[in-house]
Amino acid sequence: MGSACVFDKPERLSALSGVIEPGTFGRKIAGGPGITLRERPNLSIIQVAAYADTAEETGAVIQDLIGVLPPPEPNRSIMVDSIQICWIAPHKWWIIETDQRHGAEFIAGHLGNGAAVTSQGHGRSCIRLSGPSARDLLPKGCTLDFHPSRFSAGHCAQTSLGHSNALINCIDDEPIFDLYVFRSYAVSFWEWIADAAGEFGYQVSSSPEHG
Repeated sequence: MGSACVFDKPERLSALSGVIEPGTFGRKIAGGPGITLRERPNLSIIQVAAYADTAEETGAVIQDLIGVLPPPEPNRSIMVDSIQICWIAPHKWWIIETDQRHGAEFIAGHLGNGAAVTSQGHGRSCIRLSGPSARDLLPKGCTLDFHPSRFSAGHCAQTSLGHSNALINCIDDEPIFDLYVFRSYAVSFWEWIADAAGEFGYQVSSSPEHG
């Protein structure tokens, strides 16, 4: 018998391909734009949903695999190396990576029947929002309090942002926020956030952010 055929996995096409235009836009601000927008394409997003009686064991397995315990508190996230783990719901987390070191099959194989593991990356788009005016932009489309004393690094929340359901994760007090929306709403969300950023002046990076 001949050898089996092996096909390379095609790179996922961004929902914002052909939409994002690099450059500087909006109001001219002394000192430079107050907002930076950058897409983070091709992320691995693995959702782990444990049962109430297996949550502790599931967390311990994730810690063994990744090196950090998933946050037990609501609306918290944690970052180790380039991996983010976000609390999504009781006993449910997202594991977000820039590569496939810990794919769904790999994690599911270690968790067994103690949790449901699904890949979510194909259905989400991520925009990284940063800059000195980032905390002023977010309230234009959301009712959460983004003051540093209330929403600092290590906080995340699922909410409505610019008429789209979104997961907002603050990963740095610079500040830097990662905004996750459904792929089918990516273009609409991009149009909203670009319009909202106009008054602050904004720059769109020409190179994708993988970190």
